[in-house]
Formats: sequence, structure tokens, C-alpha cells
Amino acid sequence: MAPDEAVSVKFRGSKFNLRLAVHFVQGLMMTSVIIGSTLLNVAGGPIAASAASVANPSCRGSNLVGAFVRNQVGAGHEVTTIAFTNVGPKTCVLGDYPTIIGLRGARQYRLRVTGHGTYGGNLRPTDLAPRMSGALIVSTGDLCGPTYGVLPPSQIYSGMIVVLPKNEGTVQVPDVTFDTTCGLAVSQLGWRNHFSFQDI
Repeated sequence: MAPDEAVSVKFRGSKFNLRLAVHFVQGLMMTSVIIGSTLLNVAGGPIAASAASVANPSCRGSNLVGAFVRNQVGAGHEVTTIAFTNVGPKTCVLGDYPTIIGLRGARQYRLRVTGHGTYGGNLRPTDLAPRMSGALIVSTGDLCGPTYGVLPPSQIYSGMIVVLPKNEGTVQVPDVTFDTTCGLAVSQLGWRNHFSFQDI
């Protein structure tokens, strides 16, 4: 028998083509993987899923909506996570380090970023398809001199404006309280492998 010939065996009185059976089982396995991946994506919500492409333009502030996700506090550090959702009609690249403007009442304060990369890690530029979300991590602290945990009102803010790199506009994020008593570090805008809003 030639190596590439189909192998046939008797199966309960009828011929059963082993090669066709193997292909059939492989097809079922692939279909199960695809369905499972789709269900996981739906359950996890729309997030950024691909590395940035040079073919796509940078995201503009007019195409993004920012929202506070959560704060994490520990060991004198506070990690604030912000979500950015693409509400525009086309895929864009979310990336690079932004500038932060603090909001206190009706006043705005351009803040000095003291570090790139945060206590909560860093992110990488990513493609944002319409309705997909990326993130920004902001890291501050309060256990430093001379205040050591006593936050001066002049260092506390009730919201922020994220100024996008490359003059691509701004995104306002209300209702996010943070302070700059011990400095202000930011991640890149974007996403990374094994990153999740729920697990931050």
C-alpha cells in the first residue's frame, strides 16, 4: 500500500475511512477552540487584543472616552487605573506616555510627571478597534517626608485630564481622586499580555 493511500478498516460490517475520521475529529477540535475563545472574549468584555500596527493612526482625544476603573493601595503606594474606549469609527493606536492635568473644582493644574513606569507595571502601545478599551496606570504614594501620610490639600485632585502624546488632543476623566504628595508616575497608554481590569 502506498504511504498516501487512505487506510480502510472494517467497522461493524461497513467500511470506515480512517483518514476521513481523523480529519473530521480535527475539524471538531478546531471548532471547539474557536467557540471557546469567542465565549471567553465576550465574558471578559471588550479589551485591547493586538500589538500596535504602524499602518494605523494614533488615537485622537475626540475618539476616546476615559473612565476611572479602580484604586489599589498598599505599602505606601496608590495605583490608579484608567480605561480608554475607542468610540470612533476606525482602529487607532493607543500608546506612548501622556501628560497629566489635575482637576480641583473648576481649576486645572499641569502636573509634573516624575517617572515613567509605575508600581503597577507598564503597558505597551496597542491597536484599539472601535468599542475596544486600553488603559493607563497612574502611580502615586503618601509615605514620604515631610508629610508621611498627612495629605496636604494642595496636592489632592478630584479628576484629571489626560493629554495625549503627539498633540492628539485630551481626554477628561472625572471622579478620580489622587494626590501627588510623593510624586506622579505614569505608564504608557496601551495594554499588555495577561493584563486585566479585574485583576489589577
